Amino acid sequence: MQNNFRAAKSMALALAGMVVCLGAQADSGTSLLSPGYKTQLETWLGEGRLSLTNIYTKAAGDTSLDFHKASDGKGRTFSVMEATNASGQTWLVGGYNPQSWSSTDGMHVTMDDSARTAFLFNLTAGFMLPQLKQYFNGDGIGKDQTYNQAEYGPTFGYGHDLYVPQNLTSGGSSFLYTYNYLGQSSTGVSLLDGSIWNGSNVTFGAIQVFTISAVPEPATYGLLLAGLGVLVALRLGKRPAVPA
Repeated sequence: MQNNFRAAKSMALALAGMVVCLGAQADSGTSLLSPGYKTQLETWLGEGRLSLTNIYTKAAGDTSLDFHKASDGKGRTFSVMEATNASGQTWLVGGYNPQSWSSTDGMHVTMDDSARTAFLFNLTAGFMLPQLKQYFNGDGIGKDQTYNQAEYGPTFGYGHDLYVPQNLTSGGSSFLYTYNYLGQSSTGVSLLDGSIWNGSNVTFGAIQVFTISAVPEPATYGLLLAGLGVLVALRLGKRPAVPA
């Protein structure tokens, strides 16, 4: 009987730990993302609460190969980075990539509007720029979602709209083209400060990449706890009570 009690207690503790981990996962590894910034990304994506798992954090001496080693094939992601312009002003910017990163795919081309779901964002300034949909059937301006090569960091768009170089630090740029709002004539300006493109003069500091999944609803936790009750009852050799 004592062994049964110990086994049941162990299962209860294990499941309780799993529930706690699921609840805490949404905030794991989010050092660049304050709660407010995380909520803003959730609002822009429009899928409710999100669990963001940090799969890559730039370290001293890292190159694009380190980014790809950690991020390729991991599904959709947010890439978040500190970006500084030539005047020394810094913004927290980045992009949502609905596809996995790759070292060999080149440009991920999305002709159908239904696949043009990526977006760029400037969290410091509080705005996002969606991947352009078609003005007319076959319009390809917004088709070039991300650029995927081993010598590139997380890079978005044709121009490139956000370019992170091989060294992940100096020589970056932003030339908006693929990502914009319909009706706005801001092609060729920077995601950082809206200035006209003037060369590769963006410097990147911290860079982090997060995979994205939904946070379980409270009802899910209830089901887990109900399952725990059944398992404990079975372990103790008793039939679970059936509600009237």
